[in-house]
Amino acid sequence: MPLVTLSLETGRTREQKRQMADAVYEALRAAVQIPENDRFVAVREHAAGDLIADPGYLGVARGEHPVFVEITLRRGRPAEKKQALYREIAQRMSATGLVRAEDLLIVLHENDGADWSFGNGVAQYVEREQKEQGRQ
Repeated sequence: MPLVTLSLETGRTREQKRQMADAVYEALRAAVQIPENDRFVAVREHAAGDLIADPGYLGVARGEHPVFVEITLRRGRPAEKKQALYREIAQRMSATGLVRAEDLLIVLHENDGADWSFGNGVAQYVEREQKEQGRQ
């Protein structure tokens, strides 16, 4: 269900972008237990200098190469799960050696099941909920 957007500077190889996407996917699996193969990622590349992050906001010493991670997912996870997700992403992304944890900005956008269609013009979550209600 999550849709991940990675915004980063141009110049990364396809393999490096895949490593970063893998790190976020694995973090989502570990921290918020998304289903296997629930993987949808868009990588947006920007020219050097087009991603701007204050170098010291809230006491975080950022470098000149920020990476923005935006995740759209269904509403309902408690703050503790979200914090665990942020930690997992930072740890896994920094472990790639491609980005420092300090240079990550992570934002969650939450919505409801009716806000998703995974193909064929169908709101699959709505249909699944309707079927489940019919069984009761």
